[in-house]
Amino acid sequence: MSSFTYIFFVSYLIGLISPKYLAKEHKILLDFLKGFLAAVLAGLYINTGLAFLVATLGVTLGHKWPVTEKLKFRESNNENNGEVVVLGALSRSSPLFALLALLFFLMLNKKIKNYAVSVLITSTVLVIAMIVLRKPDSLILTGIFIFFISLFQLIAFIENTDEENLNFLNRHIFYKTLSTLGIICLILLLFFNRYVYKGFGMQIDIIRHGPRELKYVALTFDDGPSPLYTPQILDVLKEKDVKATFFLIGKNALQYPSIVKRIEEEGHSIGSHTYSHRSLIPLSRIGTYNEIVKAEKAIQHITGEKPTLFRPPRGVYSQYARKLLKELRYTLVLWDVSSQDWKEIKYTDIAKVVLNRVRPGSIVLFHDSGDIIKAFGGNRSHTVRALPIIIDELRARGYEFITVDEMLILKGLSETEENPLDDHIDSSEDYLNEGYDFDEDYQMQN
Repeated sequence: MSSFTYIFFVSYLIGLISPKYLAKEHKILLDFLKGFLAAVLAGLYINTGLAFLVATLGVTLGHKWPVTEKLKFRESNNENNGEVVVLGALSRSSPLFALLALLFFLMLNKKIKNYAVSVLITSTVLVIAMIVLRKPDSLILTGIFIFFISLFQLIAFIENTDEENLNFLNRHIFYKTLSTLGIICLILLLFFNRYVYKGFGMQIDIIRHGPRELKYVALTFDDGPSPLYTPQILDVLKEKDVKATFFLIGKNALQYPSIVKRIEEEGHSIGSHTYSHRSLIPLSRIGTYNEIVKAEKAIQHITGEKPTLFRPPRGVYSQYARKLLKELRYTLVLWDVSSQDWKEIKYTDIAKVVLNRVRPGSIVLFHDSGDIIKAFGGNRSHTVRALPIIIDELRARGYEFITVDEMLILKGLSETEENPLDDHIDSSEDYLNEGYDFDEDYQMQN
């Protein structure tokens, strides 16, 4: 089982605890402590935002929707609300937000004197505040979960107080809609897991791996540079005398030019990962052009050299993007092994995934930045911890580490091969020559 499976299972068991005959105030305290304990245990095991989110989901589902209510140690008709449990978990992962949410709720409930409505408004404000303040994706998703819990509670409140109000909130229709949305989300998740992190198959103008007959491996890192994790990764690579390839986001590169220069000075290869990590599908032609060329200018502004390697965000690209990259003399680089560190799994799991899948010529995907949804942030501490294990074990197996540039030479693909995509790019002057003052942008960010 994966680390998150263990976290969810343990958290769910904690959520089931609901002793009989407790006073109301004691039950509220217990609910809070259940959420807090689940988050603490998740932090001791992995200590990432996604781990806290899984723990929050597990303990709340165990509390609100146990597999059976006929457990001897549970109160049969548990009327406690899940938001108290979530508040307990939130107080471990983000104490400040938990405190502000509690204070806001107490003031609001005192004014409108309606518990269910106060909780719903508080959860809504909480999510908006997290988004505006650009908090980690895992924290925002936790806030969204609180919102749905409070929405369920409001529906239950309406059902129990005024049946006439159900004309616009029919529970059957609500559950049917929610189930449909859940299925759609599951399909999208499976789609991105299958195609974004495993690929659509071979195309002759795209490199996914090097020659299989040679025991070389290329380590690659996406979404950086990060002021926190990229230097740590560079320290590991320097200590182990390994050269890697960094696919940088143009906007991040402009913000942390000293790290970009260090990457270059220490002999690593630098590729482009677009300017702001916008997905190239369904981006317009102008938007695609801007993402590719602005990133190129940003990197060239710092290093003095035009990048020749390009990796699309999430491995997804449009037909136009492929044509444009060909004309701009880029090699489109994907991968054949994903470390799955974007899931913020434990470092031992990252090492296991990579070591079980590496083959001669593999290009391995890691991340030195990037959150669950956003292009910047996330917890990459386990990537840092997994790297020495992976490097030492692969060396023991007889592998050598090279950059993607070196792998291209070995593969005989220093330039993109000719392919059927020979249509000329409609690079009209109105946007090919769009002005972008990188000196000004650089000065603004530094």
